[in-house]
Amino acid sequence: MFIGRERELSEFDALYRQDRFQLFVLYGRRRVGKTTFLREFCKDKPCIFYSAEQSNDKLNLEKFSARVFSHYGETDLEPFASWEKALLYIHRRQSAERLVLVFDEFPYLAAVSPSVLSVLQHLVDHTLKDGKLFIVLCGSYMGFMEKEVLSAKSPLFGRRTGQLHMKPFDYLTSAEFMPGFSNEEKLTLYGAAGGTAMYLGLVNRDKTLAENIEDMFLKPTGYLYEEPQLLLRQEVQEPGVYNAVIEAIAGGASRSGEIAAKAGEEAAKCLKYINTLCELGILHKEIPFGEKSGSRKTIYALSDFMFRFWFRYVAKNRTLIETGAGGAVWRLRVQPDLSVYMGRVFETVCRDFMLRENAVGRLPFLFTDIGRWWGTDPRTRKQAEIDLVASDGKDYIFCECKWRNEKLDLGMLQNLKDKAALFGERSENARCALFSKSGFTDAVKEAARADERLMLFSMDDLMK
Repeated sequence: MFIGRERELSEFDALYRQDRFQLFVLYGRRRVGKTTFLREFCKDKPCIFYSAEQSNDKLNLEKFSARVFSHYGETDLEPFASWEKALLYIHRRQSAERLVLVFDEFPYLAAVSPSVLSVLQHLVDHTLKDGKLFIVLCGSYMGFMEKEVLSAKSPLFGRRTGQLHMKPFDYLTSAEFMPGFSNEEKLTLYGAAGGTAMYLGLVNRDKTLAENIEDMFLKPTGYLYEEPQLLLRQEVQEPGVYNAVIEAIAGGASRSGEIAAKAGEEAAKCLKYINTLCELGILHKEIPFGEKSGSRKTIYALSDFMFRFWFRYVAKNRTLIETGAGGAVWRLRVQPDLSVYMGRVFETVCRDFMLRENAVGRLPFLFTDIGRWWGTDPRTRKQAEIDLVASDGKDYIFCECKWRNEKLDLGMLQNLKDKAALFGERSENARCALFSKSGFTDAVKEAARADERLMLFSMDDLMK
Protein backbone atom coordinates (compact mmCIF):
# COMPACT_ATOMS: atom_id res chain seq x y z
CA MET A 1 0.00 0.00 0.00
CA PHE A 2 1.34 3.43 -0.98
CA ILE A 3 1.19 5.95 1.90
CA GLY A 4 1.90 9.68 1.78
CA ARG A 5 3.50 11.88 -0.90
CA GLU A 6 0.08 12.81 -2.33
CA ARG A 7 1.09 16.42 -2.91
CA GLU A 8 4.34 15.42 -4.61
CA LEU A 9 2.54 12.91 -6.83
CA SER A 10 0.02 15.56 -7.82
CA GLU A 11 2.80 17.97 -8.75
CA PHE A 12 4.63 15.31 -10.78
CA ASP A 13 1.41 14.46 -12.61
CA ALA A 14 0.86 18.16 -13.39
CA LEU A 15 4.35 18.35 -14.91
CA TYR A 16 3.69 15.19 -16.90
CA ARG A 17 0.48 16.63 -18.34
CA GLN A 18 2.39 19.63 -19.72
CA ASP A 19 3.51 17.29 -22.48
CA ARG A 20 6.88 18.94 -22.97
CA PHE A 21 10.47 18.11 -22.11
CA GLN A 22 11.26 17.81 -18.42
CA LEU A 23 14.55 17.23 -16.61
CA PHE A 24 13.67 16.68 -12.96
CA VAL A 25 16.15 16.13 -10.12
CA LEU A 26 14.92 14.04 -7.17
CA TYR A 27 17.19 13.44 -4.22
CA GLY A 28 17.07 12.45 -0.56
CA ARG A 29 18.67 10.08 1.90
CA ARG A 30 18.51 6.31 1.53
CA ARG A 31 15.36 4.40 2.52
CA VAL A 32 13.25 7.57 2.40
CA GLY A 33 11.03 6.19 -0.36
CA LYS A 34 12.28 7.81 -3.57
CA THR A 35 12.19 4.64 -5.66
CA THR A 36 8.78 3.62 -4.33
CA PHE A 37 7.49 7.10 -5.12
CA LEU A 38 8.84 7.00 -8.68
CA ARG A 39 7.38 3.56 -9.31
CA GLU A 40 4.00 4.79 -8.07
CA PHE A 41 4.26 7.79 -10.40
CA CYS A 42 5.28 5.61 -13.36
CA LYS A 43 2.84 2.73 -12.88
CA ASP A 44 0.27 4.01 -15.39
CA LYS A 45 2.68 5.74 -17.79
CA PRO A 46 5.08 4.63 -20.54
CA CYS A 47 8.40 4.37 -18.69
CA ILE A 48 11.97 3.15 -18.88
CA PHE A 49 13.23 2.75 -15.33
CA TYR A 50 16.95 2.10 -14.89
CA SER A 51 18.68 1.67 -11.54
CA ALA A 52 22.40 2.34 -11.97
CA GLU A 53 24.80 -0.08 -10.32
CA GLN A 54 28.14 0.28 -8.56
CA SER A 55 29.86 -1.19 -11.58
CA ASN A 56 31.88 0.19 -14.48
CA ASP A 57 30.56 2.34 -17.30
CA LYS A 58 30.57 -0.49 -19.85
CA LEU A 59 28.34 -2.77 -17.78
CA ASN A 60 25.97 0.05 -16.85
CA LEU A 61 25.60 1.01 -20.50
CA GLU A 62 25.01 -2.60 -21.51
CA LYS A 63 22.33 -3.10 -18.87
CA PHE A 64 20.68 0.19 -19.76
CA SER A 65 20.71 -0.82 -23.42
CA ALA A 66 19.01 -4.10 -22.56
CA ARG A 67 16.34 -2.23 -20.57
CA VAL A 68 15.71 0.14 -23.51
CA PHE A 69 15.51 -2.65 -26.09
CA SER A 70 13.17 -4.61 -23.84
CA HIS A 71 10.85 -1.59 -23.65
CA TYR A 72 10.72 -1.29 -27.43
CA GLY A 73 10.56 -5.03 -28.10
CA GLU A 74 13.94 -5.12 -29.87
CA THR A 75 15.85 -8.41 -29.68
CA ASP A 76 18.73 -8.23 -32.13
CA LEU A 77 20.42 -4.85 -31.57
CA GLU A 78 23.92 -4.35 -30.20
CA PRO A 79 24.35 -2.33 -26.96
CA PHE A 80 24.72 1.39 -27.46
CA ALA A 81 28.27 2.61 -27.96
CA SER A 82 27.73 5.67 -25.75
CA TRP A 83 25.18 7.38 -23.51
CA GLU A 84 24.71 10.02 -26.16
CA LYS A 85 23.67 7.44 -28.75
CA ALA A 86 21.35 5.79 -26.20
CA LEU A 87 19.55 9.03 -25.37
CA LEU A 88 19.30 10.08 -29.02
CA TYR A 89 17.77 6.69 -29.86
CA ILE A 90 15.10 7.12 -27.18
CA HIS A 91 14.47 10.71 -28.26
CA ARG A 92 13.83 9.61 -31.87
CA ARG A 93 11.52 6.78 -30.80
CA GLN A 94 9.48 9.17 -28.62
CA SER A 95 9.04 12.01 -31.07
CA ALA A 96 5.25 11.74 -30.87
CA GLU A 97 4.62 10.15 -27.47
CA ARG A 98 5.38 10.99 -23.84
CA LEU A 99 7.88 8.77 -21.99
CA VAL A 100 9.24 8.86 -18.45
CA LEU A 101 12.96 7.99 -18.32
CA VAL A 102 14.22 7.38 -14.80
CA PHE A 103 17.88 7.12 -13.84
CA ASP A 104 17.73 5.83 -10.26
CA GLU A 105 20.95 5.92 -8.19
CA PHE A 106 22.30 8.44 -10.69
CA PRO A 107 25.48 9.16 -8.63
CA TYR A 108 26.64 5.56 -9.29
CA LEU A 109 26.42 6.23 -13.01
CA ALA A 110 28.10 9.63 -12.88
CA ALA A 111 30.92 8.28 -10.71
CA VAL A 112 32.09 5.84 -13.41
CA SER A 113 31.11 8.07 -16.34
CA PRO A 114 31.77 11.70 -15.33
CA SER A 115 31.13 12.87 -18.88
CA VAL A 116 27.47 11.85 -18.68
CA LEU A 117 26.61 15.25 -17.13
CA SER A 118 28.18 17.12 -20.03
CA VAL A 119 26.55 14.74 -22.51
CA LEU A 120 23.16 15.50 -20.97
CA GLN A 121 23.89 19.24 -21.09
CA HIS A 122 24.72 19.13 -24.78
CA LEU A 123 21.71 17.00 -25.66
CA VAL A 124 19.29 19.13 -23.65
CA ASP A 125 20.58 22.30 -25.30
CA HIS A 126 20.51 21.02 -28.87
CA THR A 127 18.01 18.16 -29.08
CA LEU A 128 16.07 16.95 -26.06
CA LYS A 129 14.49 20.30 -25.13
CA ASP A 130 12.36 20.07 -28.27
CA GLY A 131 11.04 16.59 -27.43
CA LYS A 132 8.64 15.05 -24.92
CA LEU A 133 10.90 13.04 -22.64
CA PHE A 134 10.29 13.32 -18.89
CA ILE A 135 13.77 12.54 -17.50
CA VAL A 136 14.23 12.02 -13.76
CA LEU A 137 17.71 11.95 -12.21
CA CYS A 138 17.37 10.36 -8.77
CA GLY A 139 20.08 9.97 -6.12
CA SER A 140 20.61 9.20 -2.46
CA TYR A 141 23.95 10.88 -1.88
CA MET A 142 22.73 14.40 -1.24
CA GLY A 143 26.17 15.98 -1.30
CA PHE A 144 26.73 14.77 -4.86
CA MET A 145 23.26 15.71 -6.06
CA GLU A 146 23.50 19.21 -4.61
CA LYS A 147 27.08 19.93 -5.71
CA GLU A 148 27.43 18.04 -8.99
CA VAL A 149 23.88 18.16 -10.35
CA LEU A 150 22.12 21.20 -8.85
CA SER A 151 24.90 23.69 -8.15
CA ALA A 152 26.06 26.53 -10.39
CA LYS A 153 29.23 24.64 -11.30
CA SER A 154 27.28 21.67 -12.67
CA PRO A 155 27.04 21.25 -16.46
CA LEU A 156 23.29 20.83 -15.90
CA PHE A 157 22.88 24.16 -14.14
CA GLY A 158 19.95 26.00 -15.68
CA ARG A 159 18.78 22.92 -17.60
CA ARG A 160 16.65 21.25 -14.94
CA THR A 161 12.93 22.02 -15.04
CA GLY A 162 12.28 21.07 -11.43
CA GLN A 163 13.76 19.52 -8.32
CA LEU A 164 12.60 17.91 -5.09
CA HIS A 165 14.53 17.14 -1.93
CA MET A 166 12.47 14.24 -0.59
CA LYS A 167 12.59 14.25 3.19
CA PRO A 168 11.43 11.71 5.77
CA PHE A 169 7.75 11.77 6.68
CA ASP A 170 6.61 13.95 9.54
CA TYR A 171 4.95 12.38 12.57
CA LEU A 172 1.39 12.58 11.23
CA THR A 173 2.08 10.81 7.94
CA SER A 174 4.29 8.30 9.79
CA ALA A 175 1.31 7.47 12.03
CA GLU A 176 -0.59 6.24 8.96
CA PHE A 177 1.75 3.23 8.94
CA MET A 178 0.53 2.26 12.44
CA PRO A 179 -3.22 1.61 12.47
CA GLY A 180 -4.46 0.05 15.69
CA PHE A 181 -1.90 1.66 17.98
CA SER A 182 -2.70 4.40 20.50
CA ASN A 183 -1.50 7.94 19.78
CA GLU A 184 1.21 7.60 22.43
CA GLU A 185 2.39 4.33 20.88
CA LYS A 186 2.40 5.84 17.38
CA LEU A 187 4.60 8.72 18.48
CA THR A 188 6.90 6.37 20.40
CA LEU A 189 7.35 4.14 17.34
CA TYR A 190 7.96 7.27 15.27
CA GLY A 191 10.58 8.32 17.83
CA ALA A 192 12.34 4.98 17.36
CA ALA A 193 12.06 4.42 13.60
CA GLY A 194 11.84 8.05 12.48
CA GLY A 195 10.00 9.10 9.35
CA THR A 196 11.90 6.84 6.95
CA ALA A 197 9.42 4.96 4.80
CA MET A 198 11.23 1.62 4.78
CA TYR A 199 11.56 1.52 8.57
CA LEU A 200 7.94 2.51 9.14
CA GLY A 201 6.96 -0.37 6.88
CA LEU A 202 8.53 -2.75 9.39
CA VAL A 203 5.94 -1.94 12.07
CA ASN A 204 3.72 -4.97 12.65
CA ARG A 205 0.19 -3.92 13.59
CA ASP A 206 -0.47 -7.38 15.08
CA LYS A 207 2.26 -6.97 17.71
CA THR A 208 2.64 -4.70 20.73
CA LEU A 209 4.87 -1.66 20.96
CA ALA A 210 7.42 -3.63 22.99
CA GLU A 211 7.40 -6.54 20.54
CA ASN A 212 7.92 -4.21 17.59
CA ILE A 213 10.88 -2.46 19.25
CA GLU A 214 12.42 -5.80 20.17
CA ASP A 215 11.89 -7.26 16.69
CA MET A 216 13.38 -4.23 14.92
CA PHE A 217 16.25 -3.26 17.24
CA LEU A 218 16.86 -5.72 20.08
CA LYS A 219 17.46 -8.98 18.22
CA PRO A 220 20.57 -9.80 16.15
CA THR A 221 18.21 -10.75 13.32
CA GLY A 222 16.27 -7.45 13.53
CA TYR A 223 16.35 -5.31 10.40
CA LEU A 224 17.53 -2.21 12.29
CA TYR A 225 20.00 -4.02 14.54
CA GLU A 226 22.88 -3.38 12.10
CA GLU A 227 21.30 -0.64 9.99
CA PRO A 228 23.36 2.42 11.05
CA GLN A 229 26.61 0.54 10.55
CA LEU A 230 25.53 -0.80 7.16
CA LEU A 231 24.46 2.67 5.98
CA LEU A 232 27.74 4.23 7.04
CA ARG A 233 29.77 1.55 5.25
CA GLN A 234 27.73 2.18 2.13
CA GLU A 235 28.02 5.97 2.19
CA VAL A 236 31.49 6.84 3.54
CA GLN A 237 35.06 5.62 3.25
CA GLU A 238 35.97 5.72 6.95
CA PRO A 239 32.87 4.41 8.73
CA GLY A 240 34.78 3.90 11.99
CA VAL A 241 35.58 7.61 12.31
CA TYR A 242 32.04 8.65 11.40
CA ASN A 243 30.75 6.16 13.92
CA ALA A 244 32.91 7.78 16.60
CA VAL A 245 31.58 11.24 15.70
CA ILE A 246 27.96 10.09 15.91
CA GLU A 247 28.62 8.27 19.18
CA ALA A 248 30.16 11.43 20.64
CA ILE A 249 27.05 13.43 19.75
CA ALA A 250 24.71 10.70 21.00
CA GLY A 251 26.70 10.78 24.25
CA GLY A 252 25.99 14.47 24.81
CA ALA A 253 28.69 16.38 22.91
CA SER A 254 27.13 19.11 20.77
CA ARG A 255 29.75 21.74 19.87
CA SER A 256 32.35 20.93 17.22
CA GLY A 257 35.25 21.17 19.66
CA GLU A 258 33.54 18.88 22.17
CA ILE A 259 32.70 16.38 19.46
CA ALA A 260 36.29 16.33 18.16
CA ALA A 261 37.72 15.82 21.64
CA LYS A 262 35.31 13.01 22.49
CA ALA A 263 35.85 11.33 19.10
CA GLY A 264 39.63 11.68 19.37
CA GLU A 265 40.01 13.62 16.11
CA GLU A 266 41.56 16.96 15.15
CA ALA A 267 38.98 19.76 15.20
CA ALA A 268 39.32 20.77 11.51
CA LYS A 269 39.25 17.17 10.33
CA CYS A 270 36.30 16.36 12.56
CA LEU A 271 34.31 19.28 11.15
CA LYS A 272 34.63 17.76 7.67
CA TYR A 273 33.13 14.51 8.95
CA ILE A 274 30.35 16.46 10.68
CA ASN A 275 29.54 18.34 7.46
CA THR A 276 29.37 15.07 5.51
CA LEU A 277 26.97 13.61 8.08
CA CYS A 278 24.84 16.74 7.71
CA GLU A 279 24.80 16.24 3.93
CA LEU A 280 23.64 12.67 4.49
CA GLY A 281 20.76 13.87 6.67
CA ILE A 282 22.03 12.07 9.77
CA LEU A 283 23.05 15.24 11.64
CA HIS A 284 21.81 18.81 11.51
CA LYS A 285 23.31 22.12 12.54
CA GLU A 286 21.30 24.21 14.94
CA ILE A 287 21.60 27.78 16.18
CA PRO A 288 19.43 29.50 18.78
CA PHE A 289 16.34 31.19 17.40
CA GLY A 290 17.18 34.71 16.28
CA GLU A 291 20.94 34.12 16.00
CA LYS A 292 22.73 34.65 12.69
CA SER A 293 24.27 31.83 10.71
CA GLY A 294 27.80 31.19 11.90
CA SER A 295 26.93 31.97 15.51
CA ARG A 296 29.42 30.78 18.12
CA LYS A 297 26.46 29.08 19.79
CA THR A 298 26.10 26.62 16.88
CA ILE A 299 25.54 23.04 17.97
CA TYR A 300 25.12 19.73 16.15
CA ALA A 301 22.52 17.07 16.86
CA LEU A 302 21.22 13.81 15.47
CA SER A 303 18.32 14.58 13.15
CA ASP A 304 17.62 10.94 12.30
CA PHE A 305 15.59 9.33 15.09
CA MET A 306 16.58 5.80 14.08
CA PHE A 307 20.27 6.69 14.54
CA ARG A 308 19.46 8.48 17.79
CA PHE A 309 17.51 5.50 19.18
CA TRP A 310 20.14 3.01 18.02
CA PHE A 311 23.10 4.82 19.58
CA ARG A 312 21.20 5.36 22.82
CA TYR A 313 19.87 1.83 23.31
CA VAL A 314 21.50 -0.65 20.92
CA ALA A 315 25.16 0.38 20.66
CA LYS A 316 25.73 0.11 24.41
CA ASN A 317 23.85 -3.16 24.81
CA ARG A 318 25.04 -5.25 21.88
CA THR A 319 26.70 -7.90 24.04
CA LEU A 320 23.47 -8.39 25.97
CA ILE A 321 21.36 -8.45 22.81
CA GLU A 322 23.63 -10.99 21.12
CA THR A 323 23.31 -13.31 24.12
CA GLY A 324 19.52 -13.27 23.86
CA ALA A 325 18.80 -10.63 26.50
CA GLY A 326 16.93 -8.24 24.21
CA GLY A 327 13.75 -8.57 26.24
CA ALA A 328 15.60 -7.66 29.44
CA VAL A 329 17.24 -4.69 27.67
CA TRP A 330 13.75 -3.43 26.78
CA ARG A 331 12.36 -3.86 30.31
CA LEU A 332 15.34 -2.57 32.27
CA ARG A 333 17.13 -0.09 30.00
CA VAL A 334 14.81 1.12 27.28
CA GLN A 335 11.31 1.31 28.77
CA PRO A 336 12.31 3.15 31.99
CA ASP A 337 14.19 5.78 29.94
CA LEU A 338 11.69 6.27 27.11
CA SER A 339 9.99 9.24 28.74
CA VAL A 340 13.31 11.12 28.80
CA TYR A 341 14.19 10.06 25.25
CA MET A 342 10.81 11.10 23.90
CA GLY A 343 11.16 14.65 25.23
CA ARG A 344 13.19 15.85 22.25
CA VAL A 345 11.11 13.76 19.85
CA PHE A 346 7.97 15.49 21.15
CA GLU A 347 9.55 18.90 20.51
CA THR A 348 10.03 17.88 16.88
CA VAL A 349 6.44 16.67 16.71
CA CYS A 350 5.21 19.99 18.09
CA ARG A 351 7.35 21.89 15.60
CA ASP A 352 5.90 19.85 12.73
CA PHE A 353 2.40 20.54 14.07
CA MET A 354 3.10 24.28 14.12
CA LEU A 355 4.38 24.12 10.54
CA ARG A 356 1.24 22.27 9.43
CA GLU A 357 -1.05 24.75 11.16
CA ASN A 358 0.94 27.67 9.76
CA ALA A 359 0.70 26.31 6.22
CA VAL A 360 -3.11 26.38 6.31
CA GLY A 361 -3.39 29.67 8.20
CA ARG A 362 -4.81 28.29 11.45
CA LEU A 363 -2.48 30.26 13.73
CA PRO A 364 -2.97 33.89 14.86
CA PHE A 365 -0.38 35.03 12.31
CA LEU A 366 1.76 33.53 9.55
CA PHE A 367 5.19 32.95 11.05
CA THR A 368 8.32 33.00 8.91
CA ASP A 369 10.79 31.48 11.36
CA ILE A 370 10.59 28.80 14.04
CA GLY A 371 13.20 27.13 16.21
CA ARG A 372 14.58 26.37 19.63
CA TRP A 373 16.15 29.11 21.72
CA TRP A 374 18.79 28.82 24.40
CA GLY A 375 21.01 31.27 26.20
CA THR A 376 22.04 32.63 29.59
CA ASP A 377 19.41 34.11 31.90
CA PRO A 378 21.11 37.26 33.27
CA ARG A 379 18.88 37.17 36.34
CA THR A 380 20.02 33.72 37.48
CA ARG A 381 23.24 33.40 35.41
CA LYS A 382 22.01 29.95 34.42
CA GLN A 383 21.30 28.43 31.04
CA ALA A 384 17.70 28.87 29.90
CA GLU A 385 15.89 27.17 27.04
CA ILE A 386 12.59 27.69 25.23
CA ASP A 387 11.40 24.61 23.35
CA LEU A 388 10.02 26.56 20.37
CA VAL A 389 9.79 30.19 19.31
CA ALA A 390 7.81 31.18 16.21
CA SER A 391 7.76 34.70 14.77
CA ASP A 392 7.01 36.76 11.69
CA GLY A 393 9.51 39.39 12.83
CA LYS A 394 6.88 41.32 14.74
CA ASP A 395 4.62 38.89 16.62
CA TYR A 396 5.84 35.92 18.68
CA ILE A 397 4.61 32.57 19.96
CA PHE A 398 6.59 30.97 22.78
CA CYS A 399 6.04 27.22 23.18
CA GLU A 400 6.59 24.68 25.94
CA CYS A 401 6.44 20.99 24.92
CA LYS A 402 6.17 18.35 27.67
CA TRP A 403 6.15 14.57 27.27
CA ARG A 404 5.20 13.70 30.84
CA ASN A 405 2.71 11.44 32.56
CA GLU A 406 1.34 14.27 34.72
CA LYS A 407 -0.83 17.14 33.56
CA LEU A 408 0.83 20.43 32.79
CA ASP A 409 0.17 22.97 35.56
CA LEU A 410 0.28 26.73 36.17
CA GLY A 411 3.87 26.52 37.40
CA MET A 412 4.96 25.36 33.94
CA LEU A 413 3.02 28.20 32.32
CA GLN A 414 4.64 30.77 34.59
CA ASN A 415 8.06 29.27 33.89
CA LEU A 416 7.47 29.74 30.16
CA LYS A 417 6.40 33.35 30.66
CA ASP A 418 9.50 34.01 32.75
CA LYS A 419 11.76 32.68 30.00
CA ALA A 420 9.84 34.57 27.31
CA ALA A 421 10.50 37.77 29.28
CA LEU A 422 14.17 37.39 28.31
CA PHE A 423 13.07 38.64 24.87
CA GLY A 424 12.20 42.02 26.42
CA GLU A 425 9.59 44.13 24.66
CA ARG A 426 9.03 41.39 22.07
CA SER A 427 7.36 39.24 24.74
CA GLU A 428 4.91 41.84 26.08
CA ASN A 429 2.01 40.98 23.77
CA ALA A 430 3.32 37.60 22.69
CA ARG A 431 1.27 34.43 22.70
CA CYS A 432 2.13 31.29 24.62
CA ALA A 433 1.43 27.74 23.47
CA LEU A 434 1.55 24.72 25.77
CA PHE A 435 1.84 21.20 24.34
CA SER A 436 1.25 18.31 26.72
CA LYS A 437 1.15 14.55 26.27
CA SER A 438 -1.08 14.14 29.34
CA GLY A 439 -3.30 17.20 29.16
CA PHE A 440 -3.67 20.19 31.49
CA THR A 441 -4.86 20.96 34.99
CA ASP A 442 -8.20 22.72 35.42
CA ALA A 443 -6.33 25.87 36.48
CA VAL A 444 -4.43 25.98 33.17
CA LYS A 445 -7.63 25.42 31.21
CA GLU A 446 -9.26 28.28 33.10
CA ALA A 447 -6.27 30.51 32.33
CA ALA A 448 -6.65 29.71 28.62
CA ARG A 449 -10.35 30.59 28.70
CA ALA A 450 -9.51 33.94 30.29
CA ASP A 451 -6.63 34.81 27.95
CA GLU A 452 -6.92 34.37 24.19
CA ARG A 453 -3.15 34.69 23.90
CA LEU A 454 -2.72 31.30 25.61
CA MET A 455 -3.12 28.23 23.36
CA LEU A 456 -3.33 24.65 24.65
CA PHE A 457 -2.63 21.58 22.51
CA SER A 458 -3.06 18.02 23.73
CA MET A 459 -1.62 14.94 22.06
CA ASP A 460 -5.05 14.24 20.56
CA ASP A 461 -5.03 17.72 19.01
CA LEU A 462 -1.69 16.98 17.38
CA MET A 463 -2.91 13.70 15.91
CA LYS A 464 -6.05 15.03 14.16
